[in-house]
Amino acid sequence: MHGIGYHHSMTLKERNVFFKIGLCMAMLAIAAVAASLAAVFRVYPLVYPILIEEAVQRPGGLLMGMLKGSVAPSAYGAFVSVLVSVAYSFVVGLCIYLSFEKTQSPEILYIAFFVMSFAFEACRVLLPFIKVNEYPAVYLFITGRIALFGRYFGVFSLLAASIYASGFNTREQKYTIIILISVSLMFALKAPLDGFSWNTALNVIQGYSALFNAVEISIAVITLTGFLISAMTRGSTAYLFISAGALLVFLGRSFLLNADIWVASILGALLLAAGTWLVCTRLHSVYLWL
Repeated sequence: MHGIGYHHSMTLKERNVFFKIGLCMAMLAIAAVAASLAAVFRVYPLVYPILIEEAVQRPGGLLMGMLKGSVAPSAYGAFVSVLVSVAYSFVVGLCIYLSFEKTQSPEILYIAFFVMSFAFEACRVLLPFIKVNEYPAVYLFITGRIALFGRYFGVFSLLAASIYASGFNTREQKYTIIILISVSLMFALKAPLDGFSWNTALNVIQGYSALFNAVEISIAVITLTGFLISAMTRGSTAYLFISAGALLVFLGRSFLLNADIWVASILGALLLAAGTWLVCTRLHSVYLWL
């Protein structure tokens, strides 16, 4: 029933290629983080504490907004958040590939894209690498844009998953993918960036951040609504759990990507893992009987 339009659009084999691309990207991200580690931690004085001192502001986000006043930024808290992001991208990407390799589900491709988007967070460790090697600011500007692309690609992918869940079935999924990439690129290229400044979470400073945050929150609300609509239209309680999982995922993502302290990274990772587990296991149960 749910998969009728899907069989016309993309075969399992074609879709699994995207899973493999995601895994390769995550492996490259882990390699980049490891390489920058080797380069940066050999340098004395240690570059991370210097970067934190030179940061122009603390990150925003729900958790950091509450903790900012009482907890000082940790030089390695931000680094841990990058490590957790790339590890999440690989481990969860692998779990999705193994669980859904033979299971039809239009939503899971976009969930996998969301997971893949965390590989782009590796760009944040290039900041200390650029600093150590005294590369020109244009490099910082480029890494900032790439990281932004990954973030928009992540939230728009979750939105696409909820649109597919609520009954939208296109025969040509490749067009959805092209639109996803184009819109994310547009946001990443249009956002004004300050190529000389960063915050304590190693994010390059973005202009009009309140506007872009409002866009992200709106996408999150529409996504959650989409999953709730699916629960009603399909008469399946699984989508209520998926909606709850998506809420945990958005919270975990916000904590993790804005973390400049250990606790935010760890809490973000736990919420993200729990939310993704809920979404994927319930989706699997919905499509298992097809």
